[in-house]
Amino acid sequence: MKVPFPLLEVEELRVSFFTPDLVVPAVEGVTFSIARGQTLALVGESGSGKSVTAYSILRLIQPPGRMTGGRILLRSARVGDIDIAKLEDDSDRLFEVRGGLISMIFQEPMTALSPVHTIGSQIAEAILLHRPIGKTVARELTLEMLDKVGIAPATRCYEQYPHELSGGMRQRVVIAMALVCRPELLIADEPTTALDVTIQAQILGLIKTLQREIGCSVLLITHDFGVVAQMADEVAVMQRGKIVERGEVRAVLKNPQHAYTRALLDALSSRRHPA
Repeated sequence: MKVPFPLLEVEELRVSFFTPDLVVPAVEGVTFSIARGQTLALVGESGSGKSVTAYSILRLIQPPGRMTGGRILLRSARVGDIDIAKLEDDSDRLFEVRGGLISMIFQEPMTALSPVHTIGSQIAEAILLHRPIGKTVARELTLEMLDKVGIAPATRCYEQYPHELSGGMRQRVVIAMALVCRPELLIADEPTTALDVTIQAQILGLIKTLQREIGCSVLLITHDFGVVAQMADEVAVMQRGKIVERGEVRAVLKNPQHAYTRALLDALSSRRHPA
């Protein structure tokens, strides 16, 4: 199903992992698109191919994994159409895409943060890599973004190291780093998995608020239909590397067509109302 004015179009994406003895398909012919300013949730259990799909968009699949087919078209308002799948690994355009046009919030904040550099220096470095400005302006923009994600005082956090912050604060820092260059697409890979329910709600609300402010699209990776209902405009359900159902969130929640979708919704209902 096509959506009007897509920012991202993924067509027949295929990714496999190669070992000396066998080839393991992880994503098999996945097709979807994301409209400008909209949120698409990719939902499914662990191992369904959600994160592999997301990493493929940024060309972050590492050996023995390899993209074996498909098209990833970014219709950027800044630089025009880019077929990300065709870019060379060391190309300037791929560097521009990563962190500039498309950013990612990783599931575990410590994956994205260096333990030996301060918070401020890491966010400022992201700005300096993608924008033609000086260090003084980069520091000002970093402090401004830290303030926007609810970290106060921002000047103190600027000088701190990741291990000095709580899990919720580290996730806010990762959000600040992802959005400081105002990307056109934000990929959020299970952004609240390791957080308690209260902090989870705060982080999801923060992502939604900043999305409206920046005007970016969001690809949300999750296994939780509760998060989907709160955050997404459309949902695509993945099972064993394939999309088995896709549609507007309210329609899918109200009348799921696929047995796997119904099973996921039943699991959510059982968790909320245990016998």
